[in-house]
Amino acid sequence: MHELEFDGKAKKVAATWDELSRRQLDLLLPILYGNYADANQLRIEVLEVLLGVSRPLLLRLTAVQLLEVFWLTDFLLAEPITLTRQLLPEVKPAKLLPTYFGPAAELANVSFLEFAFADAYFVAYANSQQVTWLDQLVATLYRPGRRMAEGLAAGDRRLPFNEHLIEAQAGRLARLPRLTRLAVLTWYRGCRHALEQRYPHVFTPANQEQAKAHPDGWAYVLRELSGQAFGNYAETGRQLVHQVLAKMNDDLARAEQLQREQQAQQRNAH
Repeated sequence: MHELEFDGKAKKVAATWDELSRRQLDLLLPILYGNYADANQLRIEVLEVLLGVSRPLLLRLTAVQLLEVFWLTDFLLAEPITLTRQLLPEVKPAKLLPTYFGPAAELANVSFLEFAFADAYFVAYANSQQVTWLDQLVATLYRPGRRMAEGLAAGDRRLPFNEHLIEAQAGRLARLPRLTRLAVLTWYRGCRHALEQRYPHVFTPANQEQAKAHPDGWAYVLRELSGQAFGNYAETGRQLVHQVLAKMNDDLARAEQLQREQQAQQRNAH
């Protein structure tokens, strides 16, 4: 958090995505996903949310004074998105439909199979902007809840992931406001970036391009892993995504180290 004085009042202002409140995220999404020809107008509207002040107050500032606080908006207006805190733990698409529960922060309780489907829909939406893919991304991550005791025992409030139910659940979750679904997308983007940072040997540019090029994406990786450290296809798919990616990252790091040692030995031999 930034601590500063504005208009004679001490304020704490979010310095990262994870320091935003749920209300701030709700207010920021229509701004961040809007179309602004005027960059200064965009920053003023973002400042209004971050500082919790009225727009007339901001508009009374001189151009120089505005420039002195515009930097507070930088983290929101630049890539990457780094939101990993779960600000949307549950959603309710309609009064007569059940509550749908989302994953834990940083995708901590997401299985590898669930991630494979979620990421495929994420990439498809990023490439096409077709809302169908966004709805299926949300339906992959958000599911009705199981009984409390079962959820506590499993470390996941949601019903187990079942890829055969995605399409039907997507039809129900499509009733959610567009901005709610964009909130899920924004959070997923932040979590995915965190995975890239944590497991750099897996998420190399070359590996990601290969995954995008393969029609099955991460499902292809799942098939390749089957029968190895985590068991068969179904058993591997049920493993937590962090466990699978950590093992892949370690194996790739060791393979790269071995390759460097072999190349050094070949150079020394000559």
